[in-house]
Amino acid sequence: MTRAPALALAVLLAGCATSSVTLLQGEGNNPVGAVAVIDPKTGEDVQIIDKAGSAVSVNGRQAVVRSVDPAAAEKANADLLAGLPEPPKRFVLYFPTGSDDITPESIPERDRMLAEVKRRGTGVSVQIEGHTDRVGGTARNRELSLERANAARDMLVKLGLNTDITRTVGRGEYAPVPGHATEEGVADPINRRVEVVVR
Repeated sequence: MTRAPALALAVLLAGCATSSVTLLQGEGNNPVGAVAVIDPKTGEDVQIIDKAGSAVSVNGRQAVVRSVDPAAAEKANADLLAGLPEPPKRFVLYFPTGSDDITPESIPERDRMLAEVKRRGTGVSVQIEGHTDRVGGTARNRELSLERANAARDMLVKLGLNTDITRTVGRGEYAPVPGHATEEGVADPINRRVEVVVR
């Protein structure tokens, strides 16, 4: 049986105590996930819930699924939700062909990213992922993608970003934007980018 990748939680049917799990609504476009109630003797799924606003109560060997009001579920789990980290935010900076200087159109996005890092305060981390299109050879594109990531990091550090919270990686031409995979040698400005992930 297929389970959503966002959350896989197994609830075992064991013991006398009653257990209860509520599946909350996912944030943004994130999938909700699934909860599987598994029989500890057979390892088989007894019950799957994969819809937001569903709850399962386990009592002995019986699993009962019911609907819950989303607002009531969020209120009942407010302390838990407040303790969760914010989801990562992704910012994209673009580059001219063969260059490691960002385009002028990317400056507002860069500034939004810096503001997000400042807003999050302590504990923030920044991963800077360089990418290329398919112009040039594979080895050169791998190098260029890392050069772009490092150049973006250096630019951000000059603007006040703490280098200790950064990590750079070059992805070369291997992770094109969905819908923008091209043949070798085809220029695509959408793929000449650095993605900055703020966590």
